[in-house]
Amino acid sequence: MVPSAAAPKLADASQCIELLSLSNDFAARARNAGAEASTAVSRANELSHLNAFISLAERDESECQATSRKCLPLAGMPIAVKDNIDVRGFACTGGTPALREWRPPSDALIVKRLTAAGAVMVGKTNLHELAAGVTSDNPTFGRVKNPYDPAVIAGGSSGGSAVAVAAGIVPIALGTDTAGSCRVPASLSGCVGFRPTIGRYPADGLIPLSLTRDAIGTFARDVTHAMLADWAVTGDMPTVAGSLAGKRLGIPRPYFYNDLDQDVSAVIDAALGKLADGGAILIETEVVNIEELVSKISVPIIMYEGLRDVAAYLNRHRCPVTAWQVVDQVAGPIERGLFQTALLNNPIHHHDYVAILQAGRPAVIEAYRNCFAREQLDALVLPTTPLPARAVGADGAVAWNGQQIPALSAYIRSTDPTSIAGMPSISIPAGMTKGGLPVGLCIDALPGSDAALLSIALAVERELPLIPKPVF
Repeated sequence: MVPSAAAPKLADASQCIELLSLSNDFAARARNAGAEASTAVSRANELSHLNAFISLAERDESECQATSRKCLPLAGMPIAVKDNIDVRGFACTGGTPALREWRPPSDALIVKRLTAAGAVMVGKTNLHELAAGVTSDNPTFGRVKNPYDPAVIAGGSSGGSAVAVAAGIVPIALGTDTAGSCRVPASLSGCVGFRPTIGRYPADGLIPLSLTRDAIGTFARDVTHAMLADWAVTGDMPTVAGSLAGKRLGIPRPYFYNDLDQDVSAVIDAALGKLADGGAILIETEVVNIEELVSKISVPIIMYEGLRDVAAYLNRHRCPVTAWQVVDQVAGPIERGLFQTALLNNPIHHHDYVAILQAGRPAVIEAYRNCFAREQLDALVLPTTPLPARAVGADGAVAWNGQQIPALSAYIRSTDPTSIAGMPSISIPAGMTKGGLPVGLCIDALPGSDAALLSIALAVERELPLIPKPVF
């Protein structure tokens, strides 16, 4: 479902409780009108060493109380928003110096949907500069720190949103996902990260990286909260699966399971065993030629669209900062090089870009469709990242099975293909490494099957052990 400009019709919260059990805490939230938002801001301040937020709200308690009293599915629930999504009254920095003072005149439509459903905005979260990386090591606003170990990365680009949820500051946060930027930090920081089908969530009011690939997604305390957020944004009533019995889950060993870190492999193997015990039918399969298909088009799409789409956003909003000024002031050397190349060298020819949209990207989608049809699959199940969180060197590389590999290519290996295909995908915590770091299990489905995917994810979550909360 592609949402229209009008807000979706929402049942009242009592229906949500009765039909879905998704708002079990609604009565408590109503009784504690406004307290959750204030508590979230206080906790964000207490955990400021994690550097999850760029800016925090100053809450009007009476406003919070009025919101909480309404019969709405998110009544009084505190949420955070990645700082490349417009929220009126807040700067929208994109994590880059040139936009530090940019204040958009209105909320992005998805923010309007969530606040109309009763959510209370508590702050804008830190991110990898211009959403162009996986470390969330931001030279302007500081590095987002992993709540399980501040010496390793939180993941990115939506690292602040993931940490805000994983650290228990908010139950739901918005992020964006171009190549894995919701699922990678969810996996590394220990929460749920959901990327919907392209177009399911409105993407206006987003500082883009690639409109062909960008999706606004959600981070959540658990799958239940991800379903609740999806319902609030789309109006689609969630479908709750009773169990995994009979669900056909594909295990795409070639490429997605190649050369896994030993700790990740052990956690994922244990998780697959739990799914089988829960009645799922696990089927060995392959998304044929996926590595070759993706490698040809992944970077070119972003190189062609990135600067163009940023310029369009700035022009549409009548922002006084120009695209070339943004590029000129990019603080990260790798990120600056990426955008300067796009600005000055025009590295991707238009006819090559058209060929990618007309043939290359459809070939990726078709490879997935063929895989699902061949095995009559309900979903694919795979490790979200092939390695857990690592410290990143000055050269942007991480240690992976005895080699130094660029962090970006290492961490998006499993998530990049579905981003290109515009498919829905969700990462849920699967377990912990021996060293105490989270490992994510990713569940992928075909475009448009978001509700079914969330239902499967809820059933999967029920079979997996809860991971311990971070200790501060």
